[in-house]
Order: sequence, then C-alpha cells, then structure tokens
Amino acid sequence: MGWNGYQQSKTQELRVLQRDALLAGERLNRRADQAIERMENELRAGARSNAIDPDYVGVDAIFTLDSALASDDAERVRTGERAAEMINANRRLELLDDGRFLLVDVPAVGNPVIATVDAGKWLTAPNGGARLLLYGETSMSVGNRSVVPPDRRILERGSGFRTRQLIDRSATACVDLSKAGFSLCLSRPSPLLTVQSGLNILLGLLLLAATLLAFSGLYSQASRLPRQGASRQPAPEPVSVPGGKLEIAAANASMGFWNVRTGDGKAWLSDEAARLLGVPSHGDMPFGALVNAVYSGHRTLLNDAIGEARPSRPFSIHVATTSSGGETWLELRGGQAYREGAGSAIISGVMFDVTETVRSREKQRNAEARLRSAIESFPCPFALWDSNKRLFFWNRTFERIFGLEEVLRPGVSQETVLLARSANVVSEKTDPNDGGVTLLGLRSGEWIKLVERATSAGTIISFGLDMTSDVRNEEQLTRQKKQLKNLVQELERSEGHNAELARKYNEEKAKAERSADSKSAFLASMSHELRTPLNAINGFSEILANEMYGPLGDKRYSEYAMDILNSGQHLLDMINDILDIAKIEAGKMTIDPKPIDLVDPVDAAVRMIRRKAEDKGIRIALQAEENLPEVDADHRAVRQMVLNLISNAIKFTDAGGRIIVAVQRRGDQIRVAVRDTGVGIPKEHLPRLAKPFEQVNETRERNSEGTGLGLALTKSFAEMHGGSLTIASEPGRGTMVSFYLPVSTETQTSDRNVA
Repeated sequence: MGWNGYQQSKTQELRVLQRDALLAGERLNRRADQAIERMENELRAGARSNAIDPDYVGVDAIFTLDSALASDDAERVRTGERAAEMINANRRLELLDDGRFLLVDVPAVGNPVIATVDAGKWLTAPNGGARLLLYGETSMSVGNRSVVPPDRRILERGSGFRTRQLIDRSATACVDLSKAGFSLCLSRPSPLLTVQSGLNILLGLLLLAATLLAFSGLYSQASRLPRQGASRQPAPEPVSVPGGKLEIAAANASMGFWNVRTGDGKAWLSDEAARLLGVPSHGDMPFGALVNAVYSGHRTLLNDAIGEARPSRPFSIHVATTSSGGETWLELRGGQAYREGAGSAIISGVMFDVTETVRSREKQRNAEARLRSAIESFPCPFALWDSNKRLFFWNRTFERIFGLEEVLRPGVSQETVLLARSANVVSEKTDPNDGGVTLLGLRSGEWIKLVERATSAGTIISFGLDMTSDVRNEEQLTRQKKQLKNLVQELERSEGHNAELARKYNEEKAKAERSADSKSAFLASMSHELRTPLNAINGFSEILANEMYGPLGDKRYSEYAMDILNSGQHLLDMINDILDIAKIEAGKMTIDPKPIDLVDPVDAAVRMIRRKAEDKGIRIALQAEENLPEVDADHRAVRQMVLNLISNAIKFTDAGGRIIVAVQRRGDQIRVAVRDTGVGIPKEHLPRLAKPFEQVNETRERNSEGTGLGLALTKSFAEMHGGSLTIASEPGRGTMVSFYLPVSTETQTSDRNVA
C-alpha cells in the first residue's frame, strides 16, 4: 500500500469512528431528552416528583433539588449541591464519581427535578473491540470495563469531533454532548506495524541526528569540565551531515527541529522552527520564549507535554502560534531523548505546519454539523441506510412519527424497522409507477409519502413528505362531488315545484311589505296620539306642582302633582325611545352630520342633567382635552347620546357618588366616556347590554325603572356616525361607557400633511 492509500485507509477509519461516536452521543442525548420529556409530562399532569415512576422515566431515582438539599443523607446533600452548580453552569448531565449519571431538569413551573441512573443503563457497549470512554471530572470506560489510565487525556478541546491516533496504537474519536459536563469518546485499536510506524521510526532517527548536531558542541564542552571522582575524557566527535542535507530536507518539507533542556530551562530552535513559530531568531533561547510564541490557551498543553515526556512515551500535540501573520497551527512531535542527570533531561522533536489540515478538518466538522442540523430540523422523516440496509442515521421526526423510540439504534436492519413501523400504519399503498414511493396512512391521522432512493455509494436514503392536507383535500373533493351529484338529482326531482315556490315567495313578500307599511302607519299614529295627551298631562301637572295659580291647600296635592309629572315625563321619554328605535330599524332615522366641536353638545347635555344629579346628591364633572379637532356629527344626536349615558349613571349611582364625563382624542377618533361610581355590572351580563329592552336587575331593592333602550339608542347613533360603543364595569366599583366618533376627514388630511 502506498502513502496515499495508507492516508485514505486511515481517513476512512477515522470517519467510521467519528460516525460511531456521533451515533453513541445521539443515543445518550436522546435518552436524556426522553427522560426529561417524561418527567415534565408527569409534572404537567399534576403528579408530584416523588410519585413519578423511575422505571417509566428510565432512571433509578427521582427527587427535587429542595428535598436533596434538606435531606439528612450527606450523600444526597452533595448530589443536590452538585445539581445546583449544574443549573448555574447551564448543564443538565454530569458523571458522578460512582459511575452514575446526574440529570437535572428545570421545569417552567415548580422546583428543579433531579434524577440519577447507572451509566451502564444508558450506554451500550460498542462492538468490534472498541471502548466507549467518558472524559470529565470523572473518567470511566464501557465495553471491556478496563480502568482508564490516569495519564490518558484528550489533547484537543472545543466543539465537534476530536480525533487522535494515540501512542498506544488506538484511534479515538470524541464528541461533545448537549449541556453535559463530559465528552463521549470511542477508541479502537490500530495495527502495530504500519507504514506510519515505520515513518515514525525514521522520523525518530532524524530527530536523534538533529539533536546530536545541535548539542555536539555543548556535550564536548561539558565533557571537558572537571568532575569529582572522574578523570577528564576527550570530547566526542560531533555528528556531521554532508552538505547540511538534513537541514535542507527539513526546510523543503516545512519541518523544524527543536529541543528543550529541563536542567537549565533552555530551548533551541532550528531556522525552520523559528520561522514556523514566528520568533525573531533561531538557536538557543529561554524555554519561556518558546512557550510565549504559542497561543496563550495552548501554553499549558505544551508545558504538560514537556513535563510528562518519557523515553517510552512520545507525544504529539496541536498548538496555534501568536505570530502577526495570521493564525498558524503547528503539530509538535517529540519525546525525551536522554537524561543528563537527576532532574535534567533533553526533550527533542520536530514541528510541522498543519494549518491547512486543521482548517480543512474544521470545515468538515462545520459542514457535518450544518448537515446534521438541517436534517434534524427537517420537519419530515429522514433515514439513511448502509449498503446492507442497516440503519446508519435518522432524525427525530422519523423516530416520532412512526413510534420507533424503543426500536431505533445504529445497525438495526430495515426489516426490523418495517415490522415495528407496521404497528402505527393503518394504510399502505405503493405507487404502481414507482416502487420506491409508498403512501402511508398513520394511526394519528397523518399521511406520509415515503420515498426511497439509492445513492451512487450504495447507501439508501428514505425521506417522507407530509401529504395529510392533500389526502384530506382529495377526500373532501370526493365527498363534495358526491354531494353535488345528490343535489343535482334533488333539483331535478324538485323542478316541478319551482313555480309553486315562486308564488309562495311573492305572497310572503307582499305580506312583509304590508306589515312594514302597517308598522309605519302605527308609529305615525302613536307619535301624534300619545304625545299630544302626554304633553297636556305634563304641562298641567307641572303648573299644579309649581302652584303657579296659588297654593293647593294640602301639601299632598303638590306631591301627587309632581308624581304625575315625573310619570308623564318618563312615559314620554319611553315613547320617544321606542319610536327612535323603530325608525332606526326601519332605516328611516336620519342624522345631519356637520363639522362641530364635540365638547359643545357634551357640555349642553351635562348642564341639562346636572340638576337631576344634584337632587340625588351626586357630583358630576366634565373633563375635556384642549385643542380637540372637529368631528362630523349631528349636534342633537350627540347630546341625546350623552344624556342617555348620564341618565343611566345617575339611575345606578347612590347619593354621594360621582360621575365624570371625559372627552379625549384617541388616534383618529374622539372618545366620550361617562364613568360612574355606581353598583357596577357583572362581567357575564355585559354582552346582553346595548340591545333593545335589555336590562340587568340583580336586586329587587334597586329601582331600575326604564325600557333598556338608552344604551341601544346610543350604540345605534354611534354606528350611524361611523363610530362604536364600549362598556367596562366591575361590580361594586362602577361602570364606564364610552362611544367613539371619527375625527373630521378634513382634520385627518391636515394632520397627515403636517406630518
């Protein structure tokens, strides 16, 4: 196998590992999502947290944060404190020291809920000799149950995948989990003797040669120094490379050499290493200068790698530089070459420019994340199968819509999924022209058009389209066609009755017209016959009540005359209201709108009725904004509207109460509001008001005499002006009735021109 073949093989291996790690992470995320969803469903249904069945949720124990913190059990209190820290850090899942998962949910209403579950219940041991590893404050492995070595660590942090060909010949892929305090990794062993291993050996020889070249002078000088208990030895001859071919080859390959002496804290860089790091000069320098040339977030990583280097444990890390030429990523490989004495060693290695590799990897991760996000947000079902028709990837819609929550897992066969799906499918029709298209009717009433297509790579894509509305429209169209057919048949059968129906219609129409004429004649007669005697009754009773021609003698005569006057006026008002309502319903009531200042008729109405309010011990006040625009209104109708509203307010307000009449602008309308401090109206009765002859009589004690036509007339007059009427009331606090009239069209045009 050539180098390109080797690279492709390893790339494919890492991709498969990335896929398996992603699926394992998705399964764990789905477990957490399902547990939280079931807990919140139970809480919304009214269940207490301690009454929720842990087996139904899929956990071992459930309790609230408050109960944990108030518990007498020290272990539970520590769990509660850990959960509180997770809430502050916006995390929902943690790995406890004893190998349990800690799940925290903060519902919309109520206390936070805590659940614990053994990690082995939520994690499935991988196959193929792989190990599933969790890295966080506590590390553990699932599979062969081996203990994670304390010196093993994932050297790259951040979102997305992190892959590494580890020194112990294991390939590892990691993925971050949603709101979790740890990462999930898959590790599989790699072959011991590979082309890469041979290249590493050759690279090690080059490193050793470079080290000998760099330190030959130092070694010779140190060997000439006097030592206690030892004789002077001649300095070793430096290793030479004819023509500097090693340096030339390294420069051509963009490979730099470096070493660090832990004894005196010194470092050395080759020309190419200095160029890659962006430092001004090569050669000897303080180790701190080498560290400072690295991005601050990666300095600890470099220090740890140098400090933990051993002859049998080389390292390889990725760091970014702080040079001003832009972001540059370097891969540093090295290890301990040899020890000079107690506490002193030489760490040497090489560095490569891997910026393009890192950027390409980041682009690939971003592309994968975008693709996964797009598929996951796809509102219709989607699934991907490998060449053996085994499930490779799916979105949550595919899982939910077919009810496959307990069935789906990576590697499950298509036959198993189809069998499980049939429990939720009530109808299945295959397209006769395309065997890869099936129309599925679900128990939920939804209709899905499922399409399967093979790709050039041998995989199979299944995606569904929501056809519910189309199927229902087609069914409705079929029903309508059937109804239309029945209607046509009915019309054909009833064709002979058309003439009879037309005759009856004409008769009923003539009756209605005669009835309308009779009503108009009756109203005209009532207008004359009732008002004429009432005017006489009211006039003479007023003369008697005021004793215009001398005292009547007994005081009771004056009181009786006043009663006659009040009753006559009430009867006249009632007749006038009935006649006005009748005219409005007959379309014969007319108004004469003209541009007027609305305060004028309102003020006239207040002055006319003020005496009546004061006689009852009620204060009445008019509040009007200044510079109000004119409205197109009938002066008499507006005055009548205000009189009706104030009369109602006086009627239902006790002595000592207050009535406020307000005139205000509200956008392109003027509002006239009458607010009292009376008994108020229950909310359930408000819809009945403003209809003819509707009143609210809650008690027998209150005198609420009247026809109930005042609000109906006011509402009709407001609508005839192009306005509206509203009622707001609260029992015991009073009522406010408002009517709105539009501002004059000339005023609106003027306002728009000014704006």
